[in-house]
This record gives sequence, structure tokens and C-alpha cells, in this order.
Amino acid sequence: MSGTRDDHAGDTPNMSGTRDDHADDSAPPWYFSTRYFIASVAAFGIANTFLQRGDLSMAIVCMVNHTAVDILKHGQSEDHNATLFTNATTEYAFKGNNMMISNMTLNMRVNITDEEPSHHFCDTQISAVNTQEREDGELVWDKETQGLVLGGLFWGYMGLQFFCSFFIQRWGSRKVVAFGMFFMSVLTLLTPVTAWWSPWAVLVLRAIIGVFNGFLIAGSFALWGKWAPPGERSRLICITFCGNMAATALVFPLSAFLCKLDFAGGWPSVFYLYGVLGICWTFIWVYTVYDDPAHHPRINQKERQYIEEALGQSSKKAVPVRTPWLDIFTSLPFLGIVCAQTTYNWGLFLMMSNLPTYMMEVLRFDIKSNGVYSLIPYVAMFFTILLGSFCADTLIEKRLLSVSYTRKLMTVIGHLVPGILLIILSYLDCTQSHIAVAILTLAIGLGGFAFSGIIVNFYDIAPVFATSIMTASNTISMIPGILAPYVVAEITKDKTREQWQIVFFLTAGLLGFGTVVYLIFGQGHVQKWAVIRDMPEEEIALPS
Repeated sequence: MSGTRDDHAGDTPNMSGTRDDHADDSAPPWYFSTRYFIASVAAFGIANTFLQRGDLSMAIVCMVNHTAVDILKHGQSEDHNATLFTNATTEYAFKGNNMMISNMTLNMRVNITDEEPSHHFCDTQISAVNTQEREDGELVWDKETQGLVLGGLFWGYMGLQFFCSFFIQRWGSRKVVAFGMFFMSVLTLLTPVTAWWSPWAVLVLRAIIGVFNGFLIAGSFALWGKWAPPGERSRLICITFCGNMAATALVFPLSAFLCKLDFAGGWPSVFYLYGVLGICWTFIWVYTVYDDPAHHPRINQKERQYIEEALGQSSKKAVPVRTPWLDIFTSLPFLGIVCAQTTYNWGLFLMMSNLPTYMMEVLRFDIKSNGVYSLIPYVAMFFTILLGSFCADTLIEKRLLSVSYTRKLMTVIGHLVPGILLIILSYLDCTQSHIAVAILTLAIGLGGFAFSGIIVNFYDIAPVFATSIMTASNTISMIPGILAPYVVAEITKDKTREQWQIVFFLTAGLLGFGTVVYLIFGQGHVQKWAVIRDMPEEEIALPS
């Protein structure tokens, strides 16, 4: 573990933005400053990004006829412990590779032998209301297909994420973010059309959406290389990215509500609303945000001076320097972040993609309750992200802990503790649903502390190359986004608590592994390969 002397060396000048702001009466306080306003605008953009990323997770509960999927599955199964009887006229309409059920009424009886384990009590306690909720869908996508479609976005996200730093360096964060949001929103509007056509068309569309999603995330992160004073780094980055938790909290109940509306056919309105919001936000972003303080026409000059002095840079445009990729990929501190972020993303994406499904299959919540209870954990995470950022900055600024130990403390709280809670959660079923929601809330909520650990750590170890190494790490850490939905679909084919228990034990093990690796290799000071030496003043690279 790194010592405290090196960790604090780079952050000594102007650690507190509020202190310098108030030293002159003409400088605006932080809550009226341009940089915090930009953080707020960026947070709304990230929120809409995650609305569009998570819209399918809840909408798929409404889109798919789960009862029909069960009937087709049992019709092909040789397991006679459960017998399904249908008394109905079922009309099937084929459109492309989709099978849609236009009219179905169903009577269902389940015969359970004495040898069946007690967990089947939950499987048989499905209310008439809940059964009706499950029959609202019109698309017949089996569990494997659902898993592939849910992971489609991350294929595209990984595809060009590695090259985002090049686009940002060439065009600037402002243009890259606007470009990404606009086209992502347009494609989101087209999702219902592709869903009616074929699930594979949705898979391709989601992959393309993932490409633009990667532009937006990387561009929003890169912006703070030229806007965030070191003493406010955790706060400004976490304010920006807490928008994803606000959106994740909102997307479940809002999508559930839209699913039940008659407007635009119910579930298609989910994609229409988020797409329109994204296009509107694009114009707000272009008007209010600029790549650096020097080019912002409405920034207070005292604030501009403070930011530039805190970062130790002039307002002149820097000459780009070569990114030392060999040194980066052989750097243990960087690899420690990659490992921690990858395992963290497994847990995060697993919950984002499959939390509504888990609540339906194990806790037996209907669509309305599902949306409400899925909201609660992410509200908790939203506040812990903000709390963690202020705690991290305070620990560093007051020199209570070094940068390295602060990042590791936040990571332990956000990684290891949620993993332990998931193990406890795995033993609960529908008879303990409210206890399960409480534990889920605590597990997901505490995960917000990790943002002030691993996510901010890129700027600690390599401020000049922060965007480059972040996009490289993001490329690798998106693998769980692809694998998690498919792995969950394969493991939970029978939708039992025991199968979900395997998922939670696997997740807890990965979180524990990532924590140990980061504790061993993580550091908080600038690495030797990230220090630019022997360059004329006008060629010193600015943080990208």
C-alpha cells in the first residue's frame, strides 16, 4: 500500500474550492458556480443515459408473455411433476422471428408431489392479479433470448469504448457527448418497431445504442480533467455520475407505470418518453457546457482563475502527448482498478438488468409493486454516492487519510459489505419479501461508496491520461454487462430461489476477489509513467 507522503503531494495546492472562492467577494460561492452547474447538467444527462440503458430491463417484464413462455417450456419438457392445463383459444401471430400472442385466457393447475422442496410454496402462491399481470405481454421470448437481448447494449459499449479518448481529444467532450446522446435517443425511439420485428433486430439496435452510450459516458468523465480542482474531484465526478443511480431508481417505477397506460400501447411509451427527453437534453447541453473554463462565455473570471491555478495549467490548448499503453497495461495500480471495476460492474449490471426479474420470480411482486420496490435500493445508492464523495474529499483535504487509503476504504465499503449482504439475501424467499427488500436496499445502497474509490482513482494515478485509462478500463469492465444477463438466464431457468442463490454467491465471490486485488495493488499517487517531464511549458499536456 502506498504511503501518505506521495499520495498528498499532488493535491496540496488549493485543496478547498470553497475557501478560495470566498476569499474574494466577487467570486461566486460553490452553489452558484459554473462548475457545479455543469455537474448538475451532466448529472441529468447521465440520468437520461441510464434511463435509456435500463428501459429494457423493466419493459421486458411487460413485453414478454411469461405464461406463454412457461407453457412452451413445459410442453417440451419431460418433467411430469408439474402438469399444466390450458382451457383457451390461443391465437399466434408470427412476425419475423417473433411469436406474439394476441389473445389468451388461461387456467392453470400445478400438481406438486410430496418430494418437492418447500420453496415451491412461493411458486404456487401467485395471485389472480399477478397472473393477469404476467399475461399482458405480447412477445414470446424465452429466457435465453431475453438474456442475450439485455446484454446487447454492452457489446456495442465495448466495441468503440477504447477509441473514445481519441474522439474526445479530436473534437472535445462537448461535441462527443452531444453526438452520443442525440443518436442514442433516436435509436431508443426505434426500439418498439424492432421489437415487433425480431428480438435479433433489438439485439443489434441495442449494440449500436451501446456505442453512443460509451461516447457519452467517456465524454462526461473527460470534461472534469479541465473543470475539477483536485480538492473537489470526488464531489464533481460523483455528482455527475450519481445521475445514473437517480435514473436507475426512477426507471423501474416510471417504466412500470408507463407499461400500464393505454398510451402508445403501453410498453412502447417507455422508449418514446426516454428518447424524447434525451433529444431535448442534447440542446441544453450544447448551450450550457463548454470544454474548459477558458472558452466558457458566462463563467465568473475569479472562478476561472481559481480552477486554472488549482489544476496548474494555462488556458492555452496543450499539445497532445503519446499515451504509454505498454506502461499502462503493465502498471499494477491500473490493473488493480480494472479488476475492482470489472467485479463491481458484475454486481451493478446484474442488478440493473435482472432486479425486476428477481422480484417477479422469487419475491413474487406484481408489476406495480415490482416498480416501486425496485426503486428503493437505487434511491439509497444515489445518496450514498453523494455522501461518499464528500467523505472522501474531507478525509483527503483534512489529511485524516492518504488518497490511497481513502480510495481503498471506500472500495471496501462499496464492494465487500454488499457481497456479504447478497449471501444473506440468497436465503430469503417470498415469505420474507420485505426483509429481502431491506437487505437489497442496504447492499445496493452501500455500493455507492465505491464510486469515490475506484472511479475517481483514475485521476489520482494518471491525471494526464485519465480519460484514456478510464476508457480502457471501461472496455474491459463492460464484459460483465454482456455475460451477467445471459449467465443469470442460464442459471435461473426454473426461476427458483435456489438457482438465484447460485447467482448471489457467484456475485459475492467476485466482489470479494476484486476487493482483495485492489487492496493489494491500488495506489493514490501519480505513477511514473504518467509524469510528463522535459517538455517546454507550452507543450505540457492538459488532463484529457
